[in-house]
Formats: sequence, C-alpha cells, structure tokens
Amino acid sequence: MTASALDQSTIWYSASNEDAQSEIAALKPEGKKILTLTASGSRAFELLLADPSEIISIDQNPAQTALAEIYAVAYKHFDYDAFCRLTGLRHDEHRRALLDEALRHVSSDAARFWRANRHKAADGLLYCGRWESFLRRFRQWAGSRRRALADELLHTHDMTSQALLWETRWDNWQWRLLLRVIAFRGLWRHILREPGISYVPDDFDMTGYARARFEHLAKNLPIHELPFAWLVFNGAYHPDILPPYLTQEGHALIAQRIERLTLQTTDLRSFLTSAPSASLDGASLSDYASYCDENEQRAVWRELARTLRCGAVVCERKFFNKTGSGLPREFGFKRDEALEDELLRQDGAWFYSFVIAQQVQP
Repeated sequence: MTASALDQSTIWYSASNEDAQSEIAALKPEGKKILTLTASGSRAFELLLADPSEIISIDQNPAQTALAEIYAVAYKHFDYDAFCRLTGLRHDEHRRALLDEALRHVSSDAARFWRANRHKAADGLLYCGRWESFLRRFRQWAGSRRRALADELLHTHDMTSQALLWETRWDNWQWRLLLRVIAFRGLWRHILREPGISYVPDDFDMTGYARARFEHLAKNLPIHELPFAWLVFNGAYHPDILPPYLTQEGHALIAQRIERLTLQTTDLRSFLTSAPSASLDGASLSDYASYCDENEQRAVWRELARTLRCGAVVCERKFFNKTGSGLPREFGFKRDEALEDELLRQDGAWFYSFVIAQQVQP
C-alpha cells in the first residue's frame, strides 16, 4: 500500500478551497458524530454550523492542526472584530499581539509551531498557506490584461453576459495554453512539490478535465457569488462574499459550538484502525485520494465499513485522482449517484467530483 504526506512543517491550505454546503447536504450532520479531515479547518468549522453532536477533525500534518487550533481559539475567545483582524479579513498592524493572546490557549505543540513561524501570521492566517500563495502568484503571472478581465468576470452579475464573456474573451489560445501549463505534471512535482501528482493516472487528461470544469463554471454557476471563485480569480475573498465560517453570523454560531470540535494529528487509516466499531455517523473525506493509491484507498474503505454505523454516509471529494470510485460497493456501501451528479453540478468549488456512499450493512 502506498500513501504520501505533505511537508509536515508547512501550512499547505489556509483558506476554504471547498463548498461545505455539499458535505452538509450529503451528511445531514444535525445531531451526528462526524469525522472530517482538517486541512485549513474550514470544513470542520462549517460542519459545526449544521448542529452536529461532535466533529472529529484529523490531519497528518501538525502544521494544519496548529492552524485550526488558532482558529478554534479565535472563535472561543475573540469577538468578531478581533477574529477578523487576526485572520487577515481586516487590517491590523498589531496582529502579532493578537497571535500572542491566542497562543495562551492552544496546545504546547501548536504554541511551539507558531512561535517558530510567527512570520506566517504577519499578514493574517487566511492567506498564509502554500496553495493560497500560489494562487496569488498565479494572478500576477497572468498579466495585467488577464487580471482586468478576471475582475470584469467577477463583477458580471448576469449569467448570459458571464457565459458570453467567457466564450468570446476569456477562453482563447492564451487560456488554453495556461491550462496546459497548470496541468503540466512537472509544475506540480517540482515547483509546487505536490506528492499527490504521483497518484494521478498517466492517461488522465488533466488539461481536458480542467477546461471542462471551468466551462461548467462559466455556463452554470454565478461566479460573482462564489467565495472560491474570488479566491481563484482574485487571490483573496471579496469582503462581502465570504465562506460561512468567516461571516459574523458564522462566527457567533461556531463560538457556541466550538467545544464540540476535537482536533487530532494523525493519518486517516491510523485513526480508523484505532476507532471503535460502529462509532461514527458519517465522514467527510475531502480529496484524501490525492495522496494514496487504490490499495490504500481500499484499506480506508474497509475500516470505514467497520467504524461507521449502519445508515452512515461518506462524502468524498476527488480532485485529479479519480481512482477508487468503485470501492464503496466492495465493502457493502450503496452509492448515491443521483446526489453525486447533483453536487457535481451545483458545488461552488467546481473542480471536484464526488463519491457519496451509505453504509447499508450492519
């Protein structure tokens, strides 16, 4: 079995690269005990908005756990203004003082990480990840004309005009060349140092898939309303178009429920192997398959079959590595292909496909 880990001294993801409304629609978390993967922490926090009984959020990278711990402290101990200043939603020249206050409440491991990486918080937590840094650099590399066109796209409120702008002005030879660059495996392997590229099958058309998903976005989704679209095309969120966990309403509700969240640093299979049988009501597994081969995925689904209660649902997102989609049936799960298709069409982070599977064997 083969699996890879990202550099565990680095924050890879610091903003929301997904649309957790899809997970909420699939898992229906109210009153349930849900397992999720931490990454930036955004999905765990947004699942709290759906009133679960407990969220267990795990990540094999201690840097991601340290980031989520700071957020959890900010929800619990800071008002919304201080929360915004710490995270970088609002300017604050004294942000490091807020960080020092937050460090009084975190674990010793998280405090040690942030004291060694104080510079990462200097411009706010929200955009300190390697992926978010790449998106900002990518916007600069695109050039002034493409940036201006991206801004126009983000401010187009009519779907017909949006689709026409994309077809006549955005989707040209330069965009198609850019997609080939984005899909160049050497970029992911040597520049981004992304180990997951090793698990994308050689015959998977990364360029074609990327173009198809962006075309779906342009023709079917309101770009100006999507926080993830602002992150991709602008390099940062619009202050009025935020993921729910960053809004004032979201902050207030998460603050009331933050004690229901448990953060652990461990890998997915190790956690499942040590978990009691029939102890979970659902699992949100975002893109874990990007970092393992099909045999490792098989081991994960075997343990999911043991640790999930009958009727529990798994919501898995897949990025470029689509292998393993048929594994749930091998272990007694029932695929909800209608919901998978619906989420593929509606998800505000348009790049992902879904595997939705329900445990139907006791």
